Amino acid sequence: MRTLMLKQSNFNIVPLSARFVEEYMPKARGEYVKVYIMLLRYTQIGELGVTSGFLAEVLGLLETDVYKALEYWEKEGLLSMKTLDGAGNLSISLCESDETPVAAAVKPAEPSSNVRKLPVAVHTDEESAGMLMEIEAMMNRPLSTKEMDTFLSFRGDYKFPDEVVILLVQYCVNKGISDLRYMEKVAINWNSMGLTTIALAQQNIKKHEDKWSNYRKILTYLGMKENEVMKPQEDLLEKWFYTYAFTPEMILKACDISFNNIGKGEMKYIDGVLRSWRESDIKTPEEIETKKKVIKGKGKGSAKKDASDFTEREYDYSELEKKLLGRD
Repeated sequence: MRTLMLKQSNFNIVPLSARFVEEYMPKARGEYVKVYIMLLRYTQIGELGVTSGFLAEVLGLLETDVYKALEYWEKEGLLSMKTLDGAGNLSISLCESDETPVAAAVKPAEPSSNVRKLPVAVHTDEESAGMLMEIEAMMNRPLSTKEMDTFLSFRGDYKFPDEVVILLVQYCVNKGISDLRYMEKVAINWNSMGLTTIALAQQNIKKHEDKWSNYRKILTYLGMKENEVMKPQEDLLEKWFYTYAFTPEMILKACDISFNNIGKGEMKYIDGVLRSWRESDIKTPEEIETKKKVIKGKGKGSAKKDASDFTEREYDYSELEKKLLGRD
């Protein structure tokens, strides 16, 4: 952690010029603007012993972001830096954006004892800081202290390498989910499955995505979204694909029958169609057509009815719907 010593200026307000607001601020990253304004504020009130860690905590940033902001504003000509000693403490001179000098003599000092700290690992472990910076980039915002603690706990509690933690966050973000509680549930699930290496985690993601790629075909056809699927509906999809072992083509065929017979894609009705096909050992659309021809050939007087003949029957739709929905 580096110490930034700032001498009091004569400004009674935080001195942001119109030029800064119009030219410098629009092209700068938000966290860089926050660092610059806070430095100006501390030169105003004469705060001594300002540390990079304190700035990071107050602004909700990583210390590395504070250093990047200082380097950025130095390149823009709004401040100059000089290393004072082997500890990396800095002498910083600030200027307004109209190049009017702002007094800011900087010299080394011990951090204030009441400065609130970020998690220790963030300060002492460069690898941890790198992991958190990468996660910030994926989430496109600074992490809160709670989020940092949670992601670091994935390493400590579950023995996940940094690469697995980063992959976990990337997987959730790609699904459009940045909720910390959801990520914690994914971490618990991965831990229960022993996904402690990047290879195992990637295999699990591929397997899950392959499965949901098929599920989405059916859900889209039924006018449903993935985030609307409840556990019982997911169980039905899994049964159709992995217990009944039907192809997407066959399941979509059953959906068509549901639409034709009851006017909507009812998953319980579709399940009944697929169950009847499984019992009749029907596995392809061609076998459905063959079965229909056989039934037609038996004539209306035949006492034998085949459960696969969903497309040939006449129904009392209101009564059928009550039974399917368990309302009879």
